[in-house]
Amino acid sequence: MIRTSRRAVRAALVAAVSMILAAVLLGCSGGGSDPDGEEPSAQPLEAIPGVSTTVSFGKVTGRLDRDRRAPLRRRVTQTFDSWVDAAYVADDRSDPFSVFSKDAAVLAKRDKALMSNAGMGDRLDSVTATSRKLTIDVLADKGRPVGVTGRFVLVLQMDGDVQRTDRIAGRLLLRYLKDGWHVFGYDVKRGRVA
Repeated sequence: MIRTSRRAVRAALVAAVSMILAAVLLGCSGGGSDPDGEEPSAQPLEAIPGVSTTVSFGKVTGRLDRDRRAPLRRRVTQTFDSWVDAAYVADDRSDPFSVFSKDAAVLAKRDKALMSNAGMGDRLDSVTATSRKLTIDVLADKGRPVGVTGRFVLVLQMDGDVQRTDRIAGRLLLRYLKDGWHVFGYDVKRGRVA
């Protein structure tokens, strides 16, 4: 059975209201802090065991220029993969919430059993992602993305003292800051498959 944290639900509600407010404010200002379509230089991630993330576009609200889709897809996927790899899969436990806004990171650290494998670290010999699916819903204004909801399903096979398969699914609410797309809200559920 999949359990939902009350904090996660509350964070998602606050994030949804914030996203709507941010979209309105960005639309009114005529500017905004959305991506310019050019890919920033990024350090390649270390090879992580398991499958790669399968990414698709879902609902696009507003007009999103075609030339902005590929960079948006890469950047949002990079944010998602950074969180998943650091939180669940990688051996070195770097900060899994470095791609979260300050407030969202505080909430995620409180929900660490849901948002990472931090509580099981020493009892795990290996973690393999057997499924990583991400669907990107976009709120666009004047041809540019101003907000993204990343709907995802992640299946992890854990081995060691902990022997089980978990399914982690939900939504990440993202906005663009100076250095890329960041999670500012989430609604995530986690449960055992086997």
